[in-house]
Amino acid sequence: MVPVLNNDKKILHFSRLSKLGVKQDIAITLQEVAEVMFTSTRHCRTLLNEMRDLGWLEWTPKAGRNQRSRLYLVYAVDELKAELAQQMIAVGKYEKALILIDHNQVLFGQLLQNTSGAVQREGRLHIQLTYARSFSALLPHIALRNSERFLVRQVYCCLVQCDKNGLISPRLAHHWVYNAELQRWRFYLRPALTFHDGSAINAEKIAELFNRLKQLATYQTELAHVTHISAVNPLCVEFQLDQPDPGFSGLIADVKYSIQPYSQLTSQPHSPLNATAAIVGSGAFRVQEHTQQHLRLQAYDNYYGHRALTDTVTIWQVASSQTSSSCATEIQANVVHKTSQICSNYAVHHLERKNSLEPKIADPELESRSDDIDSAIENAIESAIESDQKSRLEYGCLLAIINSKTQLSLLQRKYLSQLLAADKLMAELAQSANPIEAIPAYNLLSNWLKIMSAGTTVQPLPSKLTIAIFEHHTLKECAQAMMALLQKAGFECEVNVYSFEELVQKASANTLMEDLILMSLDLDDNLPTSVFHWMLSNSVLNQSLSAEASSWLRAKLISIRQQQPLTNYLTELESISTAMITEHWIIPMLHHRQTLYFQGVLKGVSINVWGWPEIQDVWSEQFVEI
Repeated sequence: MVPVLNNDKKILHFSRLSKLGVKQDIAITLQEVAEVMFTSTRHCRTLLNEMRDLGWLEWTPKAGRNQRSRLYLVYAVDELKAELAQQMIAVGKYEKALILIDHNQVLFGQLLQNTSGAVQREGRLHIQLTYARSFSALLPHIALRNSERFLVRQVYCCLVQCDKNGLISPRLAHHWVYNAELQRWRFYLRPALTFHDGSAINAEKIAELFNRLKQLATYQTELAHVTHISAVNPLCVEFQLDQPDPGFSGLIADVKYSIQPYSQLTSQPHSPLNATAAIVGSGAFRVQEHTQQHLRLQAYDNYYGHRALTDTVTIWQVASSQTSSSCATEIQANVVHKTSQICSNYAVHHLERKNSLEPKIADPELESRSDDIDSAIENAIESAIESDQKSRLEYGCLLAIINSKTQLSLLQRKYLSQLLAADKLMAELAQSANPIEAIPAYNLLSNWLKIMSAGTTVQPLPSKLTIAIFEHHTLKECAQAMMALLQKAGFECEVNVYSFEELVQKASANTLMEDLILMSLDLDDNLPTSVFHWMLSNSVLNQSLSAEASSWLRAKLISIRQQQPLTNYLTELESISTAMITEHWIIPMLHHRQTLYFQGVLKGVSINVWGWPEIQDVWSEQFVEI
């Protein structure tokens, strides 16, 4: 059916015809049809032929006076409106589609899902997606959930990029130099860089941005050793440190150090409705529109790197129609005679399995997982990797943090960790109506030393335990499983659900009082420094540790920062993570598995560490041309 955008009068006439009956043969004369449509017989004949050509009805005229012709209406009026609205959505006429269906938001959401995918219009590639919630403002300097972090990477760019191995590559800066003797870093900018509003990106603006970031509470710990930031010349920014930091370039490759106008730091952090005016980025996509209902990104033509293959990306907020353990992002590729879907489950990061020997566990109270379990996990991981990056395990994990405010002893924490061990949690989750695609976690990263606590004697615990989570279905499922395990052991349990923003605010104010905080360790593409930042600056972790534990952790991390190159970070951080687990400050629970299905229809598409398709690189030879 050819898309029809201006059929208001035809729809009116069709609705009048529908009173005769739909989806049934009607024997009727042309004069009678004209009377029903309140038009002349000549115009009636024209309208019937046009609507027949559009596929709305079947009209078989009979020759001769008073001969009854055959009329058959293919659609009910609501069905026709929905069909036309779907055509309008497919060509980006969203407002007209809404008007046509009388602003029926439920139907609009269903039509959006039906038309989600990648399509070419006038030679340009457009992607439409649906997502189960609206997005907060895409500002790098605020606490962000996983999907927002992915989107920030699309809208902004850092000075450099750090990969999963700690290797640095150019971004806005094309060269960088560390003077170990002077403890000074210099970054040399590409010429003619611009923000999305057309204003210049130069060393002076970047220096002012970092000077203002230093004043924000969430940056003070990380930038405390940076004493002076200045512009040497318009294309060179200098960071003067008061202690060694050979990996500083990788540390500022984090999402939170994305380059933005310094005036944007005063933007209201959690107001999507105001985000359009506030968001000025430096990345491959610019924010064209951001409301509670949708986010629209437009490829930025003046991006320093390769222009995105995708021209626009529109993500609509459509509430999930069913309870599911997977937070699915779907792309449906509209291909002639073939339809393929991309589904990204709630698992935020991937795993690259390293072919290295795992160290033995020296602590007699700890034991490695059995060989058969290890073998099964390794086979699953290898199978995932062999699937051409269509299936991955997340970098991080879902974990519980034992709040030091509960004042549990080491033995009590150990007993609590045993009650909530990963194997027990997974067994409990397996009984859920909405099973989670995951494997048990025995460390923060799935390729780190796998440890589990040996048996311990029963210890007294508070008769009632509380768990804090933020609003997310997977966290709710896991919290319910934790509650069931604790109740089996004879303890009452209560789960307190906060919004993500409220949980972060309470943690920052040191007022999270629950005994356990269940959260996800969201890591980005800069894996070594992403783990480092989480350990050093995560507000939930830091407010939950005792003063002694917090001081120990900070001292260890600063020692790594002063002495180690980025390529050694993960090895050093693994030992810290293991110590935190053996001290039972944290309880790793599960690693999510994410899967991307597209059956070869879309070219160059892979799943990234946030569980989303690489929207800059979506391409197909077979798009429907509209």
